[in-house]
Amino acid sequence: MARVSKPDAPLTADSFGVVPGRFWHQLDDGRFQCDVCPRFCKLRPGQRGLCFVRQGVEDGIVLTTYGRSSGYCIDPIEKKPLNHFLPGSPVLSFGTAGCNLACKFCQNWDISKSREMERLADHAPPEKIARVAKRLGCKSVAFTYNDPVIFHEYAVDVAQACREVGVKTVAVTAGYHAPEARAEFYNHMDGANVDLKAFTERFYKQVCAGSLADVLDTLKYLKHETDVWFEITTLLIPDENDSESEIEEMTQWVFENLSPDVPVHFSAF
Repeated sequence: MARVSKPDAPLTADSFGVVPGRFWHQLDDGRFQCDVCPRFCKLRPGQRGLCFVRQGVEDGIVLTTYGRSSGYCIDPIEKKPLNHFLPGSPVLSFGTAGCNLACKFCQNWDISKSREMERLADHAPPEKIARVAKRLGCKSVAFTYNDPVIFHEYAVDVAQACREVGVKTVAVTAGYHAPEARAEFYNHMDGANVDLKAFTERFYKQVCAGSLADVLDTLKYLKHETDVWFEITTLLIPDENDSESEIEEMTQWVFENLSPDVPVHFSAF
């Protein structure tokens, strides 16, 4: 069973952006297993997960990027892309560093695979982000550039702060999420765009070091167990995931398992 800190109590980061992780448990051999994503990294003190931002310490697992951002931008919400969520409105976009997948085609590799933590801003507490978004007239805040799954504690606290001032939150994610952490995460989100990388396990395993089945489970969870508005995006890579048969299989799955009303975006590599 995962160790869970009280979700309605925002965490306080030290000067290095480190806070206790909410989802982990200790194994019989003394290692700590991270329960945020299906990778379930098993860490000893000093070791980091594949995401690089969740680290083992003497008494558990910590997040090392709380309150630190790799950059901010005000975008149209359609750039996320979300075409049916607050259409025409501005969104304050930001991310941190790291990722729990290892996509060989990553277009944000300088952020998602960054190992230079000093490049992150040091002063971006949740309340400040919510306050700035409100002041700038942004209707929502988007967790993007890298996957918010890995900075779970920070994203949840930002979402709580945003709700207090009437600002909505959006997750731009690959959907590679473990069930218990996923439930808390989406309890605080209003919208999401899920990046469905392809529709074969071969692609996910060989190109992304992940699992298609886990992502499909997240999509079904969003549709059938939450009120979160979500849309799907697939980046088409020539000769990798762009065959007519694969696209047909994917869209048929969406139709049968989600809804014909779920928007699907296709973008070009």
